[in-house]
Amino acid sequence: MKISLELFFILLFVYGCSDPVKIDLKNYSNQIKQISAQEEDALKRWNSVSGDNFVNDGYMYQALDTYIIDNYSQFLEKLNGIKPQTKEIQELNNIYIQAAQKQLNGFKMMRDGLEKHNKDIMNKSYQLLTEGRTEEKNWVKKYEELSKSH
Repeated sequence: MKISLELFFILLFVYGCSDPVKIDLKNYSNQIKQISAQEEDALKRWNSVSGDNFVNDGYMYQALDTYIIDNYSQFLEKLNGIKPQTKEIQELNNIYIQAAQKQLNGFKMMRDGLEKHNKDIMNKSYQLLTEGRTEEKNWVKKYEELSKSH
């Protein structure tokens, strides 16, 4: 009887202390780390041709067409390939996917606006890019909340 009781407490400790969300969040974090450099590269390139670094429409178009969109598309594809096991981390990943999709759509729209010399399309693309960045900040906030609670 003593062995069975000890085994019960060991199992209770092992299963009672394991947190599937914590384990899934750790696995998710490792997967995100493996693909994050690709996103960072695309965003660095974007920042090098936009804002204070803007040179001209042609230079921005070339960067979007030859590097940013392709690189960011590959990142998004890898992000979509991450399949978390718990509902909480699945929801977290979905936030990131939606943010990244808006960013990618914004890049594509910007390229289209530059090609057509259409300021309305370019302005809409900036709005979409801003929304994507806002959603990505929301992802970071939720990631930190989950990290603290698990």
